[in-house]
Amino acid sequence: MLEIGSGGPNAAMLAHLVGPTGTVVSVDIDKGVATRTRTGLELLGLTKSVEVVTADASEPLGRGVFDRIMVTVSPWSLPETWVEQLAPDGILVVPLQIAPGLRRIIGFRKKDGRLVTESTVPGGFVPLQGSGLFNPASALLTGPSGKPVAFKFPGSEVPERFGVSDDVLATDPIDAWSGVIYKNRTIWLDLLTYLLIQPGACAMEAEEPADRGSDMSFYPALVDGTSFAALHRRPASESTVEVGAIGKGPDATRLTKRLADTIAHYGARHRGAEPLFQWWPTGTDPGDVPPSVAVLPRPHGTLTIGWLGTGIG
Repeated sequence: MLEIGSGGPNAAMLAHLVGPTGTVVSVDIDKGVATRTRTGLELLGLTKSVEVVTADASEPLGRGVFDRIMVTVSPWSLPETWVEQLAPDGILVVPLQIAPGLRRIIGFRKKDGRLVTESTVPGGFVPLQGSGLFNPASALLTGPSGKPVAFKFPGSEVPERFGVSDDVLATDPIDAWSGVIYKNRTIWLDLLTYLLIQPGACAMEAEEPADRGSDMSFYPALVDGTSFAALHRRPASESTVEVGAIGKGPDATRLTKRLADTIAHYGARHRGAEPLFQWWPTGTDPGDVPPSVAVLPRPHGTLTIGWLGTGIG
């Protein structure tokens, strides 16, 4: 088993999981972390079961292939070496960055060279460092409260059409509603995933939520030129909320309707369906990728997302 991102306790638990006949390789780019891990494993008498390596895990380790790979840092992409070092039918567990501000812990199984979802749960870790480090392009503004508002995009550059300004943030908001209802304190993980992979989507991070237009607003947003629409919610009853959109700018009416309609579409066609994540390494024949999925190009391959039995539609 390979652990990418060391620390100690997890490597020790993995050593017990693989048993006396198995081995664990734990790799970390930080020499201090690797040293601490070795010291802890020595105190536990587990140095024969766990090899600690100081290296950039995005590069080949020269340790052959592994039946299982567990990643305890959040990458934006899956380096080719991870796929190559995973045995056929092996499992890779990774807290993948799906979009800026959104991470999901995904269990992938290797099938015919690609990776296919086995399971997924909410969660994430610190970003992957080294050659795999990803810093999303961002535009930093100041909201009416005087506090920062950042738009973060799923690429290395801010889109050329982006024109939201401090003056736009200071205008009156417009809202629209979807009719989609959730119980209070529900985790909207699949809805957030669906919204953040739409064309023009980004993460709108506001230190003061009301700078988006309401203190009931939330970070996924659609941006087009000088206008934006962010996720919004309002009480539907004592125990439920309705999800909608709130926006600002000269085209806010259209954008808020578009976002609210997207939420309604998700609620009608995809809510309750498990998203299917697949990773297609560089060199995959484009004809192999299903047409009814969201396609997210990444540095070392392509991530696709569909909803089982429904496609992305």
